[in-house]
Amino acid sequence: MAARRSDDALARLILASDQPDFDRHLTQTLQELISFDLAMISLYQDKELVEVSSAALPERIESEVLHSYAGHTYQHSPFFQMHRRKMSSGFYLMEKMARNPALSRPSTAAEMLEIDQQEEVGYLTAGWPKRLKEMDIAIRVSERHTVQVALYRTGNRGFSASDLSAVEPIQSSLMAICQRHWHSRTRHLQASQDPILAALHRLGGGSLSARELEVMRQLISGVAEKEIAAALEVSAETVKTHRKRAYQKLDVASRVELLVKLLDQKAGAETVSLRRLT
Repeated sequence: MAARRSDDALARLILASDQPDFDRHLTQTLQELISFDLAMISLYQDKELVEVSSAALPERIESEVLHSYAGHTYQHSPFFQMHRRKMSSGFYLMEKMARNPALSRPSTAAEMLEIDQQEEVGYLTAGWPKRLKEMDIAIRVSERHTVQVALYRTGNRGFSASDLSAVEPIQSSLMAICQRHWHSRTRHLQASQDPILAALHRLGGGSLSARELEVMRQLISGVAEKEIAAALEVSAETVKTHRKRAYQKLDVASRVELLVKLLDQKAGAETVSLRRLT
């Protein structure tokens, strides 16, 4: 019976993987497998928190908490520190993660943050309910991106190994669905932030991988392959492989040919815009 319920939940999540309200569907799916009271989903990119959503937070605390966390306190989070250390995908109990001696804790109060040693993480974000217990799902999307799905229980009701075992049978499938969704989401996010990435994304019809996009972006910007390899912490041969595959997908044979295509694309877009205005 439990297996059937898990399969049904995964099937619904797969159908929702391309939907803009995927976060809500994900928390509903998890709610069928694990009991929790609150949930928050965060997307980290390098040293920044680039997205945070509250698919399951009460309205009375939602706006204040999201503002406080996104603007001030996320850098103290043990999860964020683990993201910076290239954590693996998986399920984590915050009670255990926060005890990692390699991670730092704030020692003094600051804006939107108060020190409270009775909390699992040793501090409290302004507006956040006290004495919550937390379990995190880490979804490693790329070298630069990690998604945190934070589940909380109120009233000091902690999570345990039995909660982890409840989702173990579907863990690999759940991770695959989430990685697929956020891989597409982060590519669109990066494209919206960078005009070169946006142009490459359009030219390739979405076929380029995140690493191929990054290599092409740097090549177009005039960065040498050896410098790209050093920045991405890969070998020069790996960069060449990404370049060759990207060229094949973009149907070009050289950087100059790629630049010409991008300029033609830009000119075509401007022509369409002018026609709409006339």
